Amino acid sequence: MGKLREKFWFWGGVIPLSIVAFDQLTKAWAIKKFDAPNNICAINPYPNLQIEVSPIFDLALVCNQGVSFGLFSGSPEITRIVVTLFAAIMCVVLLFWLNKEKDKLMSWALALIIGGAIGNAIDRALYGAVTDFLNFSDIYFKWVFNVADAAISCGVAGLMIAMFFQAKEEKKSAKSEQ
Repeated sequence: MGKLREKFWFWGGVIPLSIVAFDQLTKAWAIKKFDAPNNICAINPYPNLQIEVSPIFDLALVCNQGVSFGLFSGSPEITRIVVTLFAAIMCVVLLFWLNKEKDKLMSWALALIIGGAIGNAIDRALYGAVTDFLNFSDIYFKWVFNVADAAISCGVAGLMIAMFFQAKEEKKSAKSEQ
């Protein structure tokens, strides 16, 4: 029991909290870099601020009132409540899954998703929008994103890879049993 609890607090606590802390720190840094107020997304959902950093990367302050890639941004108050509640419920579900998980890649993936979901939920609950600032549109990636979004994307990719390997192992063990 002690080993399981220790593992759970690492995967379900330390990693997600580290992601949340880094996400919130980088969002605060970006807002300060643009000399904008901390609650810029509550004041001005369309600040349209940009700083060119390199030929492929810019900082762009964007307040995403929708969900991934700006979807469902039409009703900001309803979206704010529904998406924040959905994120909270999904984090609880993912924590239960994580508590039973034995695979390290799957645990990493779940921890990344949980941390990213919490990071974005904090913004949504406080400001009604998620602060995005990483912009690679110069290389035709049109969405502006943040650390939490990157953690969620890497977590989903990790889940798919882990599931692929688990399915392959299950197939292999099913063949050996025949």
